[in-house]
Amino acid sequence: MPEGPSIVFLKNKLTRYRSKTVSEASGYGEMDKSRIANIQLMDIDTYGKNLLFVFKDFFIGVHLGLFGSMLINKRKKVNASFALHFSDAEINFYVAKTKFHPGKPKDIFNFKTDILKPEFDPEFITEELKKEKYASQMIGDVLMDQNVFTGVGNIIRVEVLYRAKIHPESIVKEIPEKKLQFLFKAVVAYAEEFLDLMKTDEVKELAWVYGKKICPKDKTELVIEEMGKVKRKTYVCLKCQKRYT
Repeated sequence: MPEGPSIVFLKNKLTRYRSKTVSEASGYGEMDKSRIANIQLMDIDTYGKNLLFVFKDFFIGVHLGLFGSMLINKRKKVNASFALHFSDAEINFYVAKTKFHPGKPKDIFNFKTDILKPEFDPEFITEELKKEKYASQMIGDVLMDQNVFTGVGNIIRVEVLYRAKIHPESIVKEIPEKKLQFLFKAVVAYAEEFLDLMKTDEVKELAWVYGKKICPKDKTELVIEEMGKVKRKTYVCLKCQKRYT
């Protein structure tokens, strides 16, 4: 599944279409596309794993899920689930989910949780994690909660927990606040690194532990298994990463 930086990377490929007129929208998706005709595309934005096409009074969210993809001025043999057409170009999405939203993105989404937004607010996240529904959970699960860490996917989750030296099965309320603050900084820093590595397609190759077998620091074997409620493959060094319980 694409992670927040992957979606920002796609957005950056589309900047030339800002302010252009969309002649029509098509695709087999169920969302009503009748309002997207001969209308100016005001902006292209992101929120976590959602790519946002912003018009005057509404915007469209596109989520690629596990298997979605995007092509610019190219088509697959199968029909697109959603497409935007311009006079001289088209953007095609495959196996993507779309949603119509009235208003502007900031009217709907809380940018304080988006790990790649300037508005990302560690103090807000700290207060959220004090709530019982998060405080008693494992940090490895909470990191994947898009209501708290919007844009975090499994690669980011694995990498930042290793860099912060926190075991993914640590209980949130047992993790020292200074350690949590370090984790928040690691999330933002690695998300930006991830985005930069997208340019050369080296995210997985240059990951420290994701997809690896040996800890790069002490050269011991990593524990590789599905952990927590999220049931995603997790890479852990039992020597480097402390479990807080």
